[in-house]
Amino acid sequence: MEREQWSSTLGFILASIGSAVGIGNIWRFPYIVGANGGGAFLIPFLIAVLLFGLPLMVLELAIGRSTGTSVVSAFRSIRQRFAAAGLVIVAVVSLILGYYLVITSWVLAYALFFAFNRPMDFDAFTGSYLPLVFFLLSGLAVYVTVRSGVRGGIERASRYLIPFLLVILTFLVIFSLTEPGAAEGIGFYLSPDFSRLTDPAVWIAAFGQAFFSLSVGMGILLTFGSYLGREALFRNAAIIAVADMLIAVLAGLVIFPLVFTAGLDPAAGVNLAFITLPTAFTEIQYGTVLGALFFLMLFAAALTSAVSMLEVPTAALMDSYGYPRKRATLLVFAAVMVLGLPSALSYTALNLEAFGMPFLDFADYAFGTIGLIVAGLLVSVVGGWFMIRTRICAEIGGCGWQQKVYMALIRYGVPAVLLITLVGSFFRGTG
Repeated sequence: MEREQWSSTLGFILASIGSAVGIGNIWRFPYIVGANGGGAFLIPFLIAVLLFGLPLMVLELAIGRSTGTSVVSAFRSIRQRFAAAGLVIVAVVSLILGYYLVITSWVLAYALFFAFNRPMDFDAFTGSYLPLVFFLLSGLAVYVTVRSGVRGGIERASRYLIPFLLVILTFLVIFSLTEPGAAEGIGFYLSPDFSRLTDPAVWIAAFGQAFFSLSVGMGILLTFGSYLGREALFRNAAIIAVADMLIAVLAGLVIFPLVFTAGLDPAAGVNLAFITLPTAFTEIQYGTVLGALFFLMLFAAALTSAVSMLEVPTAALMDSYGYPRKRATLLVFAAVMVLGLPSALSYTALNLEAFGMPFLDFADYAFGTIGLIVAGLLVSVVGGWFMIRTRICAEIGGCGWQQKVYMALIRYGVPAVLLITLVGSFFRGTG
């Protein structure tokens, strides 16, 4: 069977932006900036994205396009024994998707609550079993999209959802900047505290956020690259990275002016999206409409990311075991829903815990932090050290001095930074 391909470069770019832009950009990035030196945090973040995240993005795309297949069979084609490393990456992305769909389901619920002018307190919502209903609905939306294929599902959804997200984001930025708390909110968000740049924890947070935000190391871009024609990899990867960063920065320009206008705590951290912001929306003019738009925008971002994650194990089943797309998608969907059920139950009346914390929080640390960094290490080592160098050169435009610098970053810089981030994240999580 002939392999599916993107219908156009624009379709690929929009789908890749959709994979990168997710919940982490719109609610995680702003509070991390505010808590780690404001505008000064952007310095290590930009370094992390441009010098380390972007090269890893290009490597994933190069492996995918060169081998013409998804992560397990691509790694197997480099060395037979590396198929196991590909399976690890598939497992990590499936486990991340399991709990990511739980957060996606909360976003969908809040979008509907505000759309019907019935905002609900987060504790009341998670104190019931209603989150399980939205968990199933979110999973089904992702399943239907991936089942429809690369062009008919993933690309088509991205062509509608990414422009939709950008329009709503632009409107919300304009509205937020006219609010009374705009100046104070922007001051909190972006005023640089350069003294924080001497704190190693800030750099670890910046690198962790960069890899998390760009969705590198998860096999997503490798899989997307296998559907790609002869487009320029560096240019397209740079467009994706810049769009991802821009959306993240703009999200903060929406959130903090509204939080300060409502007189709420801007350092609410992970509670920002589901406790602080809903309260802010109920206390400002046109708040219910703005709340509905904000959570619809967040759902669009979450859905496109979840779709790209589901495609990784689905494509692996298709390429490595010959499953047709519809059957592969159904099997993966069922497995992911089972994997995500403990996380879903941890924020219901059952309050399922692991190691003294809600299971979702444990899954986020174990898989979304530690597992993601390990997956990135596997991609950088297998691709950088064991893929034939001339194959990489053929994908990235030759073997001149620029490509030699790139190879040095991939072989030495990226693994070193990922190892440091891994150790730092481990000690922060256990400290």
